[in-house]
Amino acid sequence: MSFRLKTVLGIALIELTVMAVLIGINQFALGGSAATQLYQRAEATARVFANTVADAVIATDLATLDATIDMAVSSEDLTYLRVRNPSGMVLSQGGVEAALAAPFVRDASFDDARKDHVIDIDLPIEVEGTEFGTIELGLSTRTVEQELAQALYSNILIAVIGMSLVAVFGFCLGTILTQQLRWLRQGALNIARGNLASQIKVKGRDELADTAKCFNYMAQTLARDRGILQDQQDELLAKRARVEVLVGCLRDISQRRHTMEVPDTERPDEIGDMARATVVFQNAMKAVELARQEQQRLISAFDQVEEQVAIFGEDGRVLFLNAAFRSFNTELLELLPDKFTLRSFLETGLKQAAFIGIKDPETWVEEQLRRSHGLPHEIRREPDRILLTVQSYVDGIGTVLSAKDITDLRHSEHQLIHASKLATLGEMATGVAHELNQPLGVIRMASTNCVKRIDKDKADLEYLRSKLIRIGEQTERASQIINHMRIFGRKAEGVNSPFDLRDSLQEISALARTQLHTLDISLTLDLPETPAIVLGEKVIFEQVLLNLISNARDAIEASEARKGKISITSVFAADEGHVIEVRDTGGGIPEGILDKLFDPFFTTKGPGKGTGLGLSISFGTIRDMSGTISASSEEDGACFRLVLPDAGPGLQTLGQPAA
Repeated sequence: MSFRLKTVLGIALIELTVMAVLIGINQFALGGSAATQLYQRAEATARVFANTVADAVIATDLATLDATIDMAVSSEDLTYLRVRNPSGMVLSQGGVEAALAAPFVRDASFDDARKDHVIDIDLPIEVEGTEFGTIELGLSTRTVEQELAQALYSNILIAVIGMSLVAVFGFCLGTILTQQLRWLRQGALNIARGNLASQIKVKGRDELADTAKCFNYMAQTLARDRGILQDQQDELLAKRARVEVLVGCLRDISQRRHTMEVPDTERPDEIGDMARATVVFQNAMKAVELARQEQQRLISAFDQVEEQVAIFGEDGRVLFLNAAFRSFNTELLELLPDKFTLRSFLETGLKQAAFIGIKDPETWVEEQLRRSHGLPHEIRREPDRILLTVQSYVDGIGTVLSAKDITDLRHSEHQLIHASKLATLGEMATGVAHELNQPLGVIRMASTNCVKRIDKDKADLEYLRSKLIRIGEQTERASQIINHMRIFGRKAEGVNSPFDLRDSLQEISALARTQLHTLDISLTLDLPETPAIVLGEKVIFEQVLLNLISNARDAIEASEARKGKISITSVFAADEGHVIEVRDTGGGIPEGILDKLFDPFFTTKGPGKGTGLGLSISFGTIRDMSGTISASSEEDGACFRLVLPDAGPGLQTLGQPAA
């Protein structure tokens, strides 16, 4: 639709709206006025007729009423007329039969009367306040309705004539106004076809003329800018060719062709910047390649070591397994996906019974996952292997798990401990022999006296009974000494179990006294009455106690004291755990060797008198029991302090492998 047609239609629409409003207002005003006047006329007619027939109604003069009604209904506007007495009986009526036959309903307004084109009015006949009847009449509305229809027709005719004139004048005005727009349209089409030199006519001094001038200026500007853009396009095409060369260099560098020469690095523009960035990328790729080679060498190195190594990333999934780990865990790895987690590895191992001696699997798994402090921990693997594991967290990498098979080492340690026990038993042989000679001497004397009495026929039953009782007591004493040595001499089993510290302290004290008594060294033991349950290997722990007592004995002998004293005191269920302190009067420990005391092969004894492994093994034993051992010098001797955690009724890992 053209702009001119839109202008004509717009003006016509405005005129139509205005005429419609005027016609509506005129019809509303005319209809309202005519309806009001007609309704008032009906009421006035009813009053006049009521006054006219009042005397006839009072006198019940029906002839007068009929004559009056016939004369009244002769009027064209009065449709019917009816007179009723107070009881509602019709006294007289006249008019159109159809209207008289219809039931009378008073019309409240002109709009109600338009339904049947008759205004129905009733009015009482009153004389001095007394009602003598009712007048009912119907006044026709057709004349008024015809007048209203004629007025509407006239208004519509005037509106059509006015709109036609407006359309003609609007067409002429639109033609004048759109002339300049047609020129603008043609100029725009020329520019759209690429003719930027196109110029349009400028006529007049109105806004359209100003728009035409702006259009011509815009065309000139576009023509100038088009030339500039063409030059820039040529320049960009040239740069694009250089960029493609640099992209080819990047592609070659990404394929590890690091020795190629990068062009255009001396250019001062963005191509030069890109070339220099390509050189930086080339150097970075060289560094990445070197790092990859170093990583490969590191992986090869990890594969050469006997220790098992596994690395788990920040998300918990495995990143690396060395050859030793894969070889040792071949059966488990076959059941796991490629990117398994440490939790799934442990849980799968428990399901396959690869981990031995675990009483509470869920708790054990959670404890293993929380291990990130780098402390060693022993785990028993099926069938009879012992692994020393270390688990550490490394920022930016994740969890590093290493495991070393120490089965042979543990067996060697147990053999060394057992040999140390046998050596200790050898050292104690003299004292034990002395202790055994006493009950044996008593037994020999008692038995000799019994034989003499029998030979002289002087034996009585009471005498023999007393001697036999004494022989039994001495036999029991010798049996206890031998039993202590037998228990102490048994081999370790390599399995942790709960035991009472009091039993170990009492047994070792009783065993040590047999030797210390011959050396004039006293041993005192202070024990609480309450039990103290710890988790460990009782045989190895007793070797620790005997090592401490033996070291105390040697220190007392070296101090050349006439009488020595060794005391063992214990405090159970303290804040830090169960505390055991072994003190002696051997002169103390020099300050310079306190920090070396628990080092392997360190000893202050002369050649052939010590290996330097006793305190080192003791330190490892107490550490594996999750406890601590420390040494200090006191006024007249040394004090070794052992602290062990309680493993009472709430113990969850009874029977756990030695750790």
